[in-house]
Formats: sequence, structure tokens, C-alpha cells
Amino acid sequence: MPTLEDLSRHIEVAEDLQSVVRTMKTISAVAIRRHELAEEAMSRYRETVELGLQVALRAFDRAKAQPPASDGGPTAVVLVGSEIGLCGTFNDRLVTFALESLAATGDEAADRLVLTIGARADASWRAEAESPAAHEEAPATVETLAHTVSTVLTRLDYWRESEGVQRLVLFHHRPAELGGTTPVCAHLLPIDPAWLTALRGRAWSSRRLPVPIGPPEALFSRLIRQLLFVRVFTAVIQSRTAEHAERLDAMQAADRSIAKKIDDLHVAHRLKRQGVITSELLDIISGYEAITEDAHR
Repeated sequence: MPTLEDLSRHIEVAEDLQSVVRTMKTISAVAIRRHELAEEAMSRYRETVELGLQVALRAFDRAKAQPPASDGGPTAVVLVGSEIGLCGTFNDRLVTFALESLAATGDEAADRLVLTIGARADASWRAEAESPAAHEEAPATVETLAHTVSTVLTRLDYWRESEGVQRLVLFHHRPAELGGTTPVCAHLLPIDPAWLTALRGRAWSSRRLPVPIGPPEALFSRLIRQLLFVRVFTAVIQSRTAEHAERLDAMQAADRSIAKKIDDLHVAHRLKRQGVITSELLDIISGYEAITEDAHR
């Protein structure tokens, strides 16, 4: 049976743990809001890039806008997970979804080059599939997101030149509309010709139609690069938001569990203390009665 000292120590440890959990909840809540603001800013930048693409597409023949994709060469697969844990089955669910999606499209292990982002995602992928061709740390802050995305695009450029990669598929989590998170798949390359056609035919917002300076082909190439940057950046932001949402849910559940445990420990402490007091009182009464009986003899 635990003593009063044991129960007091357990209560102190539980309260310290609850303080840590609540701090982590606050950190996740703040991080979610910061990533949401970053996603909103990137959304405005995406609109600017799309306007530029619309100008470039109207400046030259649509057939030149998108070179035909080759069926040869492996597929580049980017898996965006988490660097640390405490977010439930976040990475395992993503890997399962990615493998099922790749199997459905016929992308075998020998026909793909995998880049994992996040140590936990890398470990989950290695446990279920082949070793990835490359790995990058997940960005710790919003400020380091751009560096991570630039690294991914640099790796993609290298694979396109050295391995003949023509397709880029990206898997990540994003917050669900009704709460929670959901894994999604984004086909980034080749650019969808139907999307380019729709963009080219989109109505301009004013009567003044801009004219590109320089060769429209060069402008188009640069803007496609920026479009890839925007899409990868947005995917990483959404993944980070979803990760913090999962961690917030886990910490809320842990907070409730710890609070219940603390209540139980306080109840046990009060009962134990009452039992000790009662035992001491009985000892006093028994001693008094023994002394009284001796006095009467």
C-alpha cells in the first residue's frame, strides 16, 4: 500500500506532467495559427503566379506551353511527415495511404525515387517499403519552410537531369473540414494540360491586358518553377498544420487523463490521511483507556 509520502510524490509528478502537456497544447495552438496565416499569404502569391502564367500562355502557342511527358524514367515521390512524435498515427497513416495510392497507379518500388521529409515519416516508410533515395528534415518553424521547399525542388531538378524523372507525386496530410486530418495525394508534374487550358481561357480582371517582356517561353518556364514552389510550399504548410492539430488532440486527451488521475490521487490521499488520523486517534484512546485501568487498580 502506498504511504502518504508516496501519494504526495505521485501527485507532484502528475501535476508537473500536466504543466508540460498544457505548455505543448499552447505551442501547438499558436503554431496552427501561424501556419494558417502563412498558407493565406502563399495563396495570394499563388494567385499572382497564375496571373503571370495566364499572360505567358496567351503570348504564345498553347502547344508549346507543356512539352509532352515521357513514359520513361522513374516517378519522384515526396512524402511529407513529421520530425517528432506525439502526434498519434500521423506518419503511419500517411505511409499506408501513399503505398495504396502508388499500388493503384502501378508505381512499383523499382520505378520510383522517394524523398521523405521528417524523421518519423522516414522511419515509417522504411518499416513498410524500400529505403528512400533521399531524406530531408521537416522544417521546425515557418521561417525555415522556404529552405526545405527549395531543397526539394533542387533534388527534383537533379533527378530530372540524372534519372530522367518526368512525374512528381506528393503525399501529405491536411486538416479536414469537419475536424481531424486526412492524407492527400497531389500530382505536381506533369502540369495538367486541362488546367493550363482553363487558365489560358480565364477572363482577365480588367480591360488592360499585360504584355510579357522578353521571350514568353522563358517567362513560362520561370513561372512553372514558381508554381511548383507554391504547391510544394502549400503542401508542407498543410502538413505542419495537420501535425500540430493531431498533437493538440493528443495533448488534450492526455490532459484529461492526467486531470482524472490527479483527482483519483487526491481522493486516495485524503482517504489515506483520514485513515492515518483515525488510527492515531484510536491509539491515543487505547492508551488513555489502558492508563485509566491501571490507575483504578
